Amino acid sequence: MKEFCTFLPSMSRPALVAGPSLILSLLLSACAATPVEIDEGRLLNLAKDVDQQGDHATAAAMYERALEQNGPSADIQVRLGNALLASGEPQAAAEAFRAALAEDIHFAPALLGLGTAQLRLGQPESALRNLSLAAPELDSVAAWSRLGAAQALAGQPARAASAFANAVALEPRDLDAQANLALAEALAGENTQAIANMQRITGSPLAEERHFRNLILVLVLAGRSDEAQQVDIPDLSAANRLSLIASAEHIATLPDAAARARALGLASASN
Repeated sequence: MKEFCTFLPSMSRPALVAGPSLILSLLLSACAATPVEIDEGRLLNLAKDVDQQGDHATAAAMYERALEQNGPSADIQVRLGNALLASGEPQAAAEAFRAALAEDIHFAPALLGLGTAQLRLGQPESALRNLSLAAPELDSVAAWSRLGAAQALAGQPARAASAFANAVALEPRDLDAQANLALAEALAGENTQAIANMQRITGSPLAEERHFRNLILVLVLAGRSDEAQQVDIPDLSAANRLSLIASAEHIATLPDAAARARALGLASASN
């Protein structure tokens, strides 16, 4: 007869808040002398709680335990991959997402995760292949934004603008999604539209310094450096403004759209 650990049912939420890493230690070692089988649903719920508290490495270890205990699962592999991404381990995350796709080759969350990991590994063309499948299926701001980033980094700014436009349509109040769209439009040579979009964004009370910086970038890419010098960025010194304009002018001289996309930081849209 199998013996089971009995401490888990009595664990309270306050204990979790106090120390998720300690809980993992208990889960993995407290019953070392006997075979351990923890209810999968309970373990996954606990891992989710730990993940949401920001302890992604501990959550990843718990998802790995669930896989060891219960066998292959595309859903759990995706949870593991996302925790590894959040822990800053894109290569390990990519392996988890590939394992999920081995279980279900059409599983859109795994395609999204693998594409995201590939973006962070500097593989935009590989990412583009997977994100092109995931984005229409999931139809989320994150999926369209990551597809747009992959397209921009692969030298396809017009397609990137279309993907970012889909993200904006889903969440019209998301200023970062709007800014990504404007940057892609600038890369595609749609300067009038890009500038209008950035001016509207910076007119919002919710605009932050990065949005004003993006306005300067868009103006310089459009060949309107004189106007860029007049942009009032709250709490930015004149010297820093000149430095930003000089950087933007350098970006404008880069040889292709993919290089300019990298310099503009569009890879951050994969976060």
